[in-house]
Amino acid sequence: MATNPEPPPDTINPGAPPETPPVITPDEQPQIDPTPDPGEITEPAPDIDVPAAPPEAPPQEF
Repeated sequence: MATNPEPPPDTINPGAPPETPPVITPDEQPQIDPTPDPGEITEPAPDIDVPAAPPEAPPQEF
């Protein structure tokens, strides 16, 4: 004698899209412009991978 029976699970919210975030493919990735804006202040990147030549050993010319 239930006056308000619960609906079956498949009829609670029919047609609702699954809760999944949109997948962005590499082709849809926004291209980052390496050129800074005119008003943007940029710091020079430090030379990490470039070894400095010792001052007492000038480059030899062959």
